[in-house]
Amino acid sequence: MGNQGNLGRVIFITGIKGGVGKTTVTANLAACLRAMEKRVLIIDGDFGMRCMDLVLGFESETLFDCYDVLLGRCEPESAIIGSEGLYFMPAPMNYNGDEIPTERFTSLFKKLRSRYDYCLIDSSADPSPYYTSFAMASDDAIVVTLHQSTSIRAAEKTASKLASIGFKNLRLIINGYRENYAKKEMLPPIIDIINRSSIRLLGVVPYDDNLPADQESGFLTFSGKYNKHLKKYEAAFFNTARRICGENVPLFADVYKTKKKKYYIRKRGKEEDLAREIL
Repeated sequence: MGNQGNLGRVIFITGIKGGVGKTTVTANLAACLRAMEKRVLIIDGDFGMRCMDLVLGFESETLFDCYDVLLGRCEPESAIIGSEGLYFMPAPMNYNGDEIPTERFTSLFKKLRSRYDYCLIDSSADPSPYYTSFAMASDDAIVVTLHQSTSIRAAEKTASKLASIGFKNLRLIINGYRENYAKKEMLPPIIDIINRSSIRLLGVVPYDDNLPADQESGFLTFSGKYNKHLKKYEAAFFNTARRICGENVPLFADVYKTKKKKYYIRKRGKEEDLAREIL
């Protein structure tokens, strides 16, 4: 897996278990990358559930979808909506289960890499043929796990599945991490999660009561005015996005004692007058 030169990267965000937060992780990482002035495309790769449009607030704006593009019914541009650096290609409303040749996926992402800095695929939990095709067309994979044993077991199986089709660059995001429970040995510590899943760590998103309500209202990381403080889950997603871009960031930098949003942007060498509302 991998791409060449200065082409954008395709990242497969996955986990062979429902409810671990793949869609939440994908949407918020995309919002962070956009805040870092990257051009980002989210692809809803879950043809069964199709819920990314709800998270992004695009449910009434789609005409064509990813399935139409893969079947050659339209060009990618006709199925992509969004603006200001954050774009979206939806999954089909009704998918009849027909198998799509893997080369169609490879061809699609060959085009998309030249137009976007990052393409993030929100995968299904079901290892279907199109799940495998999306994976094989990607450069990197992020496995999402919750902070609980059943989810960690599923992350291990996900890593095994991806390794079997040739993936080498696998990274792990622990979602809903409860630090107090880990300290009391009520839940496994981070090092145990890494050892049990056998995946290198990319980021840890602490449990935050704000997250479910924010997602329901369409709020993503860096939504709203830049003079407001980030919530702890937002700071964690931003740290993770910076690591995706190759920066070395301490695991919980500014997470448990967050600062105003504009601080995080200025910290990367940007001027204060670039701070703006982005959603």
